[in-house]
Amino acid sequence: AAAAAAATAEAEAAATADAEAPNDQKRVWRTRHNKCTEETDADPAWYQHKRHVLVYTYSGKPVYSRYGSEDGLSGTTGALSAIVSKVSTFFFAQQGDPDSLRYMLAGEHIFAFVEKGPLWFVCISKCGDTYPDLVRLLDRVHAQIICILTGGIERTLQSRPNYDLRNLLGGTECVVNSMIRWCTQDMYLQLDGYEPLPLSPAFRGIAVEALRSARIPNVLCGFLMAGHRILSIVINRSFKVHAVDLSMLINMIMSSASLRTGESWTPVCLPHLSDKAFVYAYISFIEGTEVGVVFLSTLSDGEQFYTISQQATTVKKTLATSGCLEHVGRGLGLCPIDLRAAGADDSSPRSDRSTRRTFPIPTPLGQWRLMEGVIHAAYFVPSLQQYFSSSVASPYQTRRRTKTLFRTYGRCRWLLRSAKMPSQICIATDHECFYVSLTAEYHMYLAVPRGISTGVINQFYQWIKSQESHLFLGHLPTW
Repeated sequence: AAAAAAATAEAEAAATADAEAPNDQKRVWRTRHNKCTEETDADPAWYQHKRHVLVYTYSGKPVYSRYGSEDGLSGTTGALSAIVSKVSTFFFAQQGDPDSLRYMLAGEHIFAFVEKGPLWFVCISKCGDTYPDLVRLLDRVHAQIICILTGGIERTLQSRPNYDLRNLLGGTECVVNSMIRWCTQDMYLQLDGYEPLPLSPAFRGIAVEALRSARIPNVLCGFLMAGHRILSIVINRSFKVHAVDLSMLINMIMSSASLRTGESWTPVCLPHLSDKAFVYAYISFIEGTEVGVVFLSTLSDGEQFYTISQQATTVKKTLATSGCLEHVGRGLGLCPIDLRAAGADDSSPRSDRSTRRTFPIPTPLGQWRLMEGVIHAAYFVPSLQQYFSSSVASPYQTRRRTKTLFRTYGRCRWLLRSAKMPSQICIATDHECFYVSLTAEYHMYLAVPRGISTGVINQFYQWIKSQESHLFLGHLPTW
């Protein structure tokens, strides 16, 4: 009874958080995923899903499936394992440099394969995805599994091929499911970065100093998160944070209501630091908010937890008494930022003016008039590993149209795969134009209605430059 009550309370907390979360957050970190566990590869319904993700061992033993029961998919994973083995024997056995099957095309389906030691990751899609995007998705799924279990699982499988990995993954399927949704329904797949929370530099400075005052031995980094966006980070001088590692941890936290309740002390693996060992994450959210304090420690003992807990309490008090927490709440309420409102002027319909949001830096009405037509835009700074992504225009907020939007960005990147930087491309569909510009300093993504002036490109770039200090964290401070 107690367990049932706890589960109910967690579900209610998750539902409340969903109601208060920004639209892009609710789109990705949903409390439910219809896995269709009763389906097997003998059921016609299983083949109707548009994007399957499968993980299995080189012996064909299922480890994870996005849809259906793993026990009922052994025939499919066995067949895929046999195909990979035969193709390798026929085509690559005589080559000095070993290779393996990368993808197959079958009608409207593409089968993408990624080999990671004794594990095979396969995505079967009929959504029009490009092969590079599917590989990136499978790489992220692999990184998420390593983040949960460490690379030691690969050595275990090499010595014990029949070991059932599902025993270790039990209860964490929701984390992998959320990672797949994050990749397909957000800009995240296209960028090796993380998204900062838009905030005034003055209040961001308060958050940074609050973390810097928490100088704790054997701590790699500390950060404040507001939803899935980063408010501030402070790192150890000897540690370099990698965006993929950070996003794996963020996804774990966002996928688990229990990690956002009370104080948590959980082991996580950072693949780009070391895939052979855990670090320990202290996680504590400010009650009644989406703002969390996270510290990563190399020590796991109780004394370290107690020390971090005391410092986290001080950080929370600083945020509350300085007014920073209130401004963070406002900033989170504005996310994702609506660029169409930036272009609204006094000649716009009353309904548009009434929904106009306050931007991080107030700008004169009409200064960015062309941006009123923007469907979506994003801007990535590779040197900082940070990106900004706007809201999606209302007519495109259905799940199908949102996925198509981000998938088209991937197609633009694929067409530029052999171009030297700086490079740019524009793709026109029946109703939209997609513009992608890749340079060493920044990557720009823009989707607009067909027929709009090309001046919107420069207006968006100038808007980013005018808001830069609010949109990005800049270079990370250290202890």
